[in-house]
Amino acid sequence: MLYGAAVWDPVLIIAQIVTLQCLFYLSLGLWQGLLLGPSVGRLSIAHLFGWKLYSLGTYVGWMSVVSLLLTSVLGAVFLVWIVERAKKCLDFASTCFLFHFLFCWRHDGFPTRLEWWLANILGLVIMSLFGEWLCLRREMQEIPLNTLRGRGASAASGGAGGAGSSGTGGGAGSSVGTSSAVQMSSAAVSKAGPKGSVSQQAGGANNV
Repeated sequence: MLYGAAVWDPVLIIAQIVTLQCLFYLSLGLWQGLLLGPSVGRLSIAHLFGWKLYSLGTYVGWMSVVSLLLTSVLGAVFLVWIVERAKKCLDFASTCFLFHFLFCWRHDGFPTRLEWWLANILGLVIMSLFGEWLCLRREMQEIPLNTLRGRGASAASGGAGGAGSSGTGGGAGSSVGTSSAVQMSSAAVSKAGPKGSVSQQAGGANNV
């Protein structure tokens, strides 16, 4: 996908959205397992989509917020792998958090807790901006000088070889033309020789 003309490909876009969403929830579940696992007896789907757990007054609420923010950081890395273009990071990050909002709404009703909204907005900002920065760094990577020098040397050798072959062909053609002209002049002289001697003898007889 690096970095041709933009082409509208719905299948590719849907595949990118689904892949990013799956990786988002996979990383969120892993972080919650690491941070919430020791304090929660059993993790469930409510920890992924339950907005009521987000509270700054409890340990579970704090770890839920931290898990979402760490997932947003990993989401920026996922954008580099999946999207690869800086100008598309905001669109895909917004789509990811929009689907997360819809899933939370479907599971536990419309979110009304302020901590949940602040955590998701901050996560969206982190994911989009950090993803754009990573993609820009990747897009602006310099091409190694050794590669450029190798290409220049091969192009120069190819041009010199073509010039040498053309010069050799031209020299051969000129030598062939010169030898042909010499042969023609020799034949003309040989033909004109007897006529010239007869005319000279006739001129000598008249003088006598």
